[in-house]
Amino acid sequence: MKNAAISLCAAACTAAALAQKPAHADNAAATQQKDSIMKIDNLLSSAGHFFLATADGDQPKLRPLGAHHVVDGKVWLGVGEFKNVYRQLAANPKCEVVALQPEGGKWLRWTGRAVFAEGAEREKLEEVFLEAAPSLRKIYDKTPGKRMMCFTLADARAELVPLMPPGEILLDETEGDWDKTFPLSDKVEHEKVSFRNRYGITLSADLYRPKDGAPDGRTLPAVAVSGPFGAVKEQSSGLYAQHLAEHGFLAIAFDPSFTGESGGTPRRMASPDINTEDFLAAVDFLSVREDVDPEKIGILGICGFGGMAVNAAALDPRIKATVAMTMYDMTKVTREGYFGSTDTTAARMEARRSMAAQRTEDYRAGSYKRAGGVVDPLPEDAPWFVKDYHAYYKTPRGYHPRSGNSTDGWNVIGCQSFLNMPLLSYAHEIATPVLLVHGEKAHSRYFSEYAFEKMTGLSVKGESAKAGNKELLIIPGASHVDLYDDVAGVIPHDRIADFFRESMK
Repeated sequence: MKNAAISLCAAACTAAALAQKPAHADNAAATQQKDSIMKIDNLLSSAGHFFLATADGDQPKLRPLGAHHVVDGKVWLGVGEFKNVYRQLAANPKCEVVALQPEGGKWLRWTGRAVFAEGAEREKLEEVFLEAAPSLRKIYDKTPGKRMMCFTLADARAELVPLMPPGEILLDETEGDWDKTFPLSDKVEHEKVSFRNRYGITLSADLYRPKDGAPDGRTLPAVAVSGPFGAVKEQSSGLYAQHLAEHGFLAIAFDPSFTGESGGTPRRMASPDINTEDFLAAVDFLSVREDVDPEKIGILGICGFGGMAVNAAALDPRIKATVAMTMYDMTKVTREGYFGSTDTTAARMEARRSMAAQRTEDYRAGSYKRAGGVVDPLPEDAPWFVKDYHAYYKTPRGYHPRSGNSTDGWNVIGCQSFLNMPLLSYAHEIATPVLLVHGEKAHSRYFSEYAFEKMTGLSVKGESAKAGNKELLIIPGASHVDLYDDVAGVIPHDRIADFFRESMK
């Protein structure tokens, strides 16, 4: 089964279906997949040279390639780390490979999303390419910036196209592919979209809209959603966006820069500036859509992207309303530790020394060491909130293969800039409505209480409060992760929709 990330309900149904499925069905599917891959490889080989199409901003780019290898059941291609083509694929991984059969009459169109090998897999593949063409070692000597970057195509479709249709589908991994951790609602329509931020990074998003559209053909209010920190749009943010669409909003759930299906390289980096800009870029995208009312755009951030959303609201008055769910201030926890446990100059200096040393090692290695996602297996003495994270990110409930929290985490130096950056410095200047929602039992509740105090000057502990157009809503008995999905049934989706609706009148 392709989708590793499935809801608890879907997991039970899938287990029952698999129990009744003959083993030979799986074997037949595996054989067909292998045959398709070998056909693609043979077509590339017979063509000799083939062409790779990428995008450089709004300009198409095309260049010939020749090297390709089948390793671990996938066709891999290689490009130079120092070449423009690598930078283009890192910024926008959508691409297409075209090869013409020598005898003519038919040609291969292989379209998908470039996924680059990392870590030990990259080392292995790079050596495969260099062993096959030893002369390339003079160019790709494995020093930083001079590596062979190997990639394959994911979510791909390969078609053998005659000069006159119809053609032959060799491989299709896109048809009916629903890769979210929640089922698709029958009340909404879904599509994939993308947009660019002011740094030129292409962000990938899932767009959800009500099936019935806007009343009387009018434009819709819109909300951009992202988070949690280290998650992808196929997890919590997509679920929130879908619920908002059920309530009559056009909503997008986007992957932040350097993560998921969005562009940006190196991967798994974070930045209080760039990740705040990601929200602003989403507002750019929504503001010019014909089906969106540009005067009714809000944002919703979850966990660490709740803090980014509050910062974005302080920066961009186009944002008419902001919701932060189970919020983290990533700069506060990075520079102070949980509950101020490392809030000393000496502790921060030690963290700076450690990250500086890691930067040297990463540069020497030509790659970035990962910090690891949520710990697995789970130690018996793990804090209860770590167990809470594990119950989401490491189980079928919330696991997704593109999520850093589910897999190998951020780069060790990925959050270095958070040490010196107070994210909520201007929260007190936000003029538009803000709703902070947190669980009573969440270890992180103090972040929302801190943000509420920054915005209003009022200090509250463990209870809901409101001052002007700023509100802190505490959910009785709820933990941090209870606000990630609908398993506990405590997310106030109706209340959130009402807040946006009233705030954006």
